[in-house]
Amino acid sequence: MNNSLGKMAAVIAGLLPLVYIGWLLRHFIGVGGGSIDGIVGIGLGPTVIGLSLVGLLFALPLIIKLLRAATGVNRVPGKDFNARLKPGEVSDEPSFDADAVFANYMRKRDQPGEAPPAENGSAISIDTPESAPVRSTGFGRKGLG
Repeated sequence: MNNSLGKMAAVIAGLLPLVYIGWLLRHFIGVGGGSIDGIVGIGLGPTVIGLSLVGLLFALPLIIKLLRAATGVNRVPGKDFNARLKPGEVSDEPSFDADAVFANYMRKRDQPGEAPPAENGSAISIDTPESAPVRSTGFGRKGLG
């Protein structure tokens, strides 16, 4: 069972506005004589309709939580999110190594044969003839001219 105190408190907190709105609806229906004609006759029709809609809006998150808990839709197949690694264990999943990516970037950046960026932000290769088109190395709009 995957119930925690926080989840139970969230369900109870979700029920409180529903209980209050239900009590108000019961009170207004009683004031109107217990019939739709009586409610409309004293002018509480829009109030009762509005309270019903607000109660429905407050009930939707609770209904969705209950459906997810009953059907298991929120669980991902093949993954156990409750399993945690113990101290000293190594994960078998491939991970992202930022140091390796940065080292690869610096190695490619400092390769010989590439000229440093010119004043206009474009890089010109040493081996490329001057008639070759200049490629922009940055992001953003193209320069005019």
